[in-house]
Amino acid sequence: MDFTIEELAMGAWPAIKTCFYDGWVIRLANGYCNRANSINMIYPSKIKMEEKLNYCDEIFMRHNLPVAYKIAGCDEHKAIEQKLDELRYQKINETAVQVCDISAISKANYEGIIIRDEFDNQWKDSVIDFNRIEEKHIATFKKIIDSIAMEKIVVRKETGGKIAGCGYGVIGSGYVGVFDIVVNEKHRGKGYGREIVETIMSEAGKRGVRKSFLQVMINNPIAMKLYEKMGYRELYRYWYRKKG
Repeated sequence: MDFTIEELAMGAWPAIKTCFYDGWVIRLANGYCNRANSINMIYPSKIKMEEKLNYCDEIFMRHNLPVAYKIAGCDEHKAIEQKLDELRYQKINETAVQVCDISAISKANYEGIIIRDEFDNQWKDSVIDFNRIEEKHIATFKKIIDSIAMEKIVVRKETGGKIAGCGYGVIGSGYVGVFDIVVNEKHRGKGYGREIVETIMSEAGKRGVRKSFLQVMINNPIAMKLYEKMGYRELYRYWYRKKG
């Protein structure tokens, strides 16, 4: 499997602490979301699996976090998936990675759309509010967002002088990854999410990008249907194996 998108996704949502161990990327971020608190198996390994599992367990225990492994639906991860299943690690958060050709996307020009290259406090505060991020995780969320080093497309939708929706894109290796599309619950069902995604795609197209990817949980049929209408098609799936 080509792990390019997995590498881009890690860059688009950096952990607070990262270490590399025999091809595995161990990511820690104070327990805020699995994306930044998991072991990502990206590169070839040489050390025996049992030794590696013990090493990862010890790191997560030292940080008082439940150990979580990110598993992609690929041949490279079959052995570790089987082992974790035997060890009764729970399978959670199955997610589809979808890709889309944006070369034919026309210029998006929606009213109330604002595009920036960086995150401002209004954008951050709106995402915190719309996603109902717990107080204990707010500082970590802000640190993660501020740590993104890649080229960004930061979008918000305003109506009536207030932010109604947010999202961002991160550019790398010919892709724009689309992340954190969230709309205020008072404004859902109005197509604002699609406007934000199409704006990110359109802006990326202006910058020479021709492909997009995003990650959507399969238990979110509304989002799955929306992205299918927009031309996204599933490339592979991933999930987490978590214990404790």
